[in-house]
Amino acid sequence: MRFGKRALVAALSTLVMVAAVSAQTLRPGNDPRNQAPTVGTGGSPGGPTGLFTIYDGDTLRRGEFTFSIAYSNYDRDPGNVDITVVPLSFNVGLNDHVELFFSTEGYRGVKVNNPKNLSGFYLPNSQLFFGATLLGSGPAIILAPERVSGPTVGNGAVFRPAFNQPFVQFPFVGGRGPNLGLTGNAIAPPFVSRLGTPQAQSDSRFGAAANFPGIGSPCGSILPGVVLTTRTILANSTFNTLTVPDLFTICPTYIADAPFINRLYGQSAFGTFQAGAKIRFTGPTNPLGVGLVAFYRWYGDKADDFKGFNQLQRGASPGGNFGDIGVIGTVSGRLSRSANLSANIGYILNSNPQSKAFGGTGKVSLLDRPDELIMGVGFDFPINRHFQPIAELKSINYVGGRTPNAFRQNPLDFLGGVRVFPRRWFGFSAWWRENLNQQGKRLFHTQTFPAGFQQSDNPHGFGFQAFVGHRNERAPAVLPNQPPVISSFTASTATITLPCREGYTSSNCPTTANTGVTLTTTASDPDGDTLLYTYTVTGGKISGDGPNVSWDLSGVGPGTYTASVEVDDGCGCITMSSTTVTVANCPDCVRPVLCPTVNVSCPDSAQPGPVTFTANVSGGPGTQTYNWSVSAGTITTGQGTSSITVDARGGQTITATVELGGLDPNCGRTASCTTNIATPPAVARKFDEYGNIRFNDEKARLDNYAVQLQNEPGATGYIIGYGSCGSEGRERAERAKNYLVNTRGIDAGRIMVVDGGCLPELLVQLWIAPQGAAAPAGDATGVVSPCPDCKKKPTHRRRGGRRGEEE
Repeated sequence: MRFGKRALVAALSTLVMVAAVSAQTLRPGNDPRNQAPTVGTGGSPGGPTGLFTIYDGDTLRRGEFTFSIAYSNYDRDPGNVDITVVPLSFNVGLNDHVELFFSTEGYRGVKVNNPKNLSGFYLPNSQLFFGATLLGSGPAIILAPERVSGPTVGNGAVFRPAFNQPFVQFPFVGGRGPNLGLTGNAIAPPFVSRLGTPQAQSDSRFGAAANFPGIGSPCGSILPGVVLTTRTILANSTFNTLTVPDLFTICPTYIADAPFINRLYGQSAFGTFQAGAKIRFTGPTNPLGVGLVAFYRWYGDKADDFKGFNQLQRGASPGGNFGDIGVIGTVSGRLSRSANLSANIGYILNSNPQSKAFGGTGKVSLLDRPDELIMGVGFDFPINRHFQPIAELKSINYVGGRTPNAFRQNPLDFLGGVRVFPRRWFGFSAWWRENLNQQGKRLFHTQTFPAGFQQSDNPHGFGFQAFVGHRNERAPAVLPNQPPVISSFTASTATITLPCREGYTSSNCPTTANTGVTLTTTASDPDGDTLLYTYTVTGGKISGDGPNVSWDLSGVGPGTYTASVEVDDGCGCITMSSTTVTVANCPDCVRPVLCPTVNVSCPDSAQPGPVTFTANVSGGPGTQTYNWSVSAGTITTGQGTSSITVDARGGQTITATVELGGLDPNCGRTASCTTNIATPPAVARKFDEYGNIRFNDEKARLDNYAVQLQNEPGATGYIIGYGSCGSEGRERAERAKNYLVNTRGIDAGRIMVVDGGCLPELLVQLWIAPQGAAAPAGDATGVVSPCPDCKKKPTHRRRGGRRGEEE
């Protein structure tokens, strides 16, 4: 990475030196738009030329420079955090294409409104308020501390109750750890622990964070998981009253701007520094500005000692040891003299905060910081040289390998404000800012949060800026300004003939109308100003811009339509011209008689179920409709189309007839096809089976069996008995048949008894064979034959049971 840093510096230096020798172009004196530095804060750095946080496509020219001071307040989640920054910046132009910039934070204040939502407030040197005045360590989910004595608690995630972590100052290692509520009793000693040495997962500036036993979360990093609510399990005969986590996170929660903050209001100064270059690739007079901003960001405070980490806990910065590298692409377009659009997209590679303060020979990463994907769009409206309203929408997406954030938020900020330029070289800015996706009530919709989660509110911010510098003289305006000259404004065709309406033809008119017309404007400006073209039409629509556009007249009716063009030189002079195109009906349309041929295809025979009938039509107008009818079955799909599906039953003969609509009365319009549906063979089915159950339970099942046999008077019942020995299976089947015949009144000739052989345990199967179906063979597996002999049961005295109940 050291080589990469040097390569970046060398590339920027080479590009700056090459660009510095090129000539510069004066800005036109009649252009109302001025240049001012961005403020930044909450994402990409301030300093380069642009709006409030969005970079535009302009750069300062050689010899131009600007000093800026601002006050910026914005909101971040989790934690309902208000961040106030006083950014200071300086930028200077080298030529038409390159400017350099430097920025820092003269003051930074971080106010945390919901500290329970941030892991920094759960570190061993941090405390939370429990009530108005009571302070103590908050409940947290941590990696198990190092055991000194007492019971073993394992090496994974453990719950650290409130007030359980003694106050230990950074770097924490070796300090007294929590007892996890294991205070000991008459037979077990208390649990004693210490805060362990970090276990590094990677020593890379951009790799995974270390594990911190007794301090950090099981997900890695020095930050623990948070417990928002707990519940109490009352004591019983096996344990005392327990407090357990109810709403909690295994992984930490943090804000990317100040991940280690543990102050309700932390203040710092000059903790972040940024330097880089802005490069414009397109020419200085091109209304489309394309370029990029490359920068390096470094931090004054590190976690190498108590003083540095204390500043990070004040919210001074994320504290990345190596610093951060960012590249952001810019594009801006001049929509008109008084409107400009700018868009940004870029990536910031963020390094990890590392420290040697924990002992050992190398550094360990306290947190794996996420990278940032920056996207934004901004509009500014230079109404005149003194007044410039601005609106922005900017998003930050945290991407790349990182320590998981349980309450992650990808900020989406809206900014709206104004810049005032008393002179082109100094001015003031003021804006209002809102975090549109705070973790609480939002502007456009509400969210649902679990009980105990502290929601954010008041996502509003604001800011103001003052800047002063030097601007080169502008090119003098040519007075009086001369209007543009339109040499010609023509359409590629003067007449469009529509085709005949449906059902009619013509030998002279087109079959399809070519409704696309090319409008060509030939114009020039005596003053050499960039020309803007605006088109209006009385029908159809215009696509494209510039001197050549397309005019789409599809869908319009017959008539004469006018296209007008306004050519604007951007300096207040406009020249207009117009042309016409006539749309006319075909004058000699006739209606031909076209009769189609139709037949229906279908299978000669089919099994019960879906059967497809298809109408085959050839010739004709091609606009016919389809109406189907069937002699049997039901049309399930396809009515009104050329193919239908009919649900057919066995034994049916189905004739499907289609009638075509929309044809000439002299045309034939019906066709049919017939399919014979086969009758499916009857198959026996198993109705029920049971094992060695009590006779009362068996009779209930036989009652159901009898009902089904009565509902199917032509069916035959088969009772297949599988005994465990001897003839037990057949005897049990005979008993069932006797019950059905004698008690339920079923004809004995309708019930067949089958000895199925032997199984390890008694099994009786009840089958129903419809008329014509083959006798079932049973489906039991593991049948043995011949059956073993039954052991003689000992004679014992019967005990009285309830009446009607048999064994």
